[in-house]
Amino acid sequence: MRLRIKFAKLGEGRFLSHLEVMRAFQRAARRAGLPLALSQGFNPHPRISFGPALAVGLESEAEYLDLELAEPMEVREVLKALAGQLPPGLEILTLRALSPGEPTLGEAVRCAAYRVEVEGLPPGELRQRVDTLLAEEKALICRRTKEGTRHVNIRPGLYRLDLEGTHTLHMLLACSPQGTVRPEEVVMALDPRLTVKHARRTGLYTSCNGKSASPLD
Repeated sequence: MRLRIKFAKLGEGRFLSHLEVMRAFQRAARRAGLPLALSQGFNPHPRISFGPALAVGLESEAEYLDLELAEPMEVREVLKALAGQLPPGLEILTLRALSPGEPTLGEAVRCAAYRVEVEGLPPGELRQRVDTLLAEEKALICRRTKEGTRHVNIRPGLYRLDLEGTHTLHMLLACSPQGTVRPEEVVMALDPRLTVKHARRTGLYTSCNGKSASPLD
């Protein structure tokens, strides 16, 4: 039995790394007494897979994981058992059973939405920077990798950028094995003088063509 869980990572939870979140759910599932399905091999581990990693310091109201049970259970019972074992900052929002053959999170997720509060530019100038970036065909940023620093054009993975009020940006960015754009890279492309005050992932979606659906749909 496969379950897909949507959870939030807020408050204290934003300081947990992706690995720490994984371990927290594994421990919670064991303490809850769930009949976890295990992988094969010399070192079996619970069959739990997570959606795209979220950078430390960012909040999220739309994280996902897939969990496989060795025997069927009522979805409500799983929710009740698991929710009471999670540390502060991690909260299960909803879950559903997956049908056979449904794609994994890695196969399904294609883009992510963010709300980012910035500072460092007057509102009028920030609006101008947003309009200029959207009008460009290229937006080069320096990205550090294990092989060193390289220039990357993030413009093809910037699907939407809106300014709400004076300093709140709403972004829809590529988030898939084929390519990912991070919100701090968009802020850097707008203007190096900008800094991020607060950032939250608000959604993960299976397409980016204006008809987006969440991995739970």
